[in-house]
Amino acid sequence: MVDLDPWHLLQGEDQVWRARHIEQVFPGWAIVPFARRTDNDDVACWTGSGVVVIDDWDLTWKNGMPIRHVQDEYATMGEWLVAAVQDFVEFEWS
Repeated sequence: MVDLDPWHLLQGEDQVWRARHIEQVFPGWAIVPFARRTDNDDVACWTGSGVVVIDDWDLTWKNGMPIRHVQDEYATMGEWLVAAVQDFVEFEWS
């Protein structure tokens, strides 16, 4: 299983592009994008210990710096995967 609509796993150039974009928008935030939603702009990113879901296109600025809005946060990859499966069920059968 590679994709759980609405989540799509980022691979190859798609993942490289998204990582570069996030570094440009949020410099110094050491996160690695690995999945994106196809029905909105949410991106799931590995933090090194857990997962944050961000919208890297919805920017708010304060004092000349972008504010990092975290849509959702999961302590482990497993917690994110459970949520992604739930999204899949709701997306496919709603």
